[in-house]
Amino acid sequence: MSIVYQSANPQLNPEQRALKLLLKDCAEGFYQQMYFLGKDVNSKAENLLEEFGFTKSPSKGLKGTSCYTLEQAGLAIDLYGSCVGCYTDDGSVVFLRTHKRFFHWLAEGRCVAGLWELEDVKSGSPDSLFNTAKPLLEWWATYESWITKRMGPEYREACYKEWGRLKTQKQWLSPNDATTWLSGFLELGPEQVRPKHYKVADTAA
Repeated sequence: MSIVYQSANPQLNPEQRALKLLLKDCAEGFYQQMYFLGKDVNSKAENLLEEFGFTKSPSKGLKGTSCYTLEQAGLAIDLYGSCVGCYTDDGSVVFLRTHKRFFHWLAEGRCVAGLWELEDVKSGSPDSLFNTAKPLLEWWATYESWITKRMGPEYREACYKEWGRLKTQKQWLSPNDATTWLSGFLELGPEQVRPKHYKVADTAA
C-alpha cells in the first residue's frame, strides 16, 4: 500500500525542519524496537509483553497473527507485527513498519494490521505529530527501563547484536544510547542531537 507523503514545506522554520528530521530518526529507532518486542514475546524467561501487562488476542486482520493490547488510564496501545497504534483522548498515532514512519491516525476505530486504508493516516505537521506521538514514545522509554530491571542490560544487548547480524537491516543506536537519546528527545524536542551524532558520553558532562 502506497502512501503519498507531504512534500517539503518551504514555510517550515528551522525548528520545525529539525523536528521533522528527528521524528524520522526516531521512527528508525522504533523500527529496531519492534524487532526487540518480537524477541520479548519469545523470551527464554516468559512472554515479557504479557508480564508487563499486555493482553494477547488473535488479530482481527491477518490470520495466524496476534495483537498485544495495553489498556491504562487514558491510554491504549495495540502491538502487531506490522504496525503499532497508540490511542489517547487527545489524539492517536500509528507506526507502520513497512514505511518506517509515524502517522496521525484519523479513523474512528483502531488500526488493525492488514485492514487500514490510505485515508486513515496523515503525516501532519512536525509539531502535531510529535505531540501526538509522545504517549507512545513515553511508553517506549518506560518499557525499556522495565526490561533492563527485569532482564539485566545484557539481555537487550544480545537482542541488539542479533539485529545487527541481519544483513538486510541497519542497526540504530545501542540500547543504552537509544533510551537516553529518547528521553532527551522527549524533553528537548527539536533541540535534541540527531542519533548519527549522538553518544551518551557526549551528554554526560
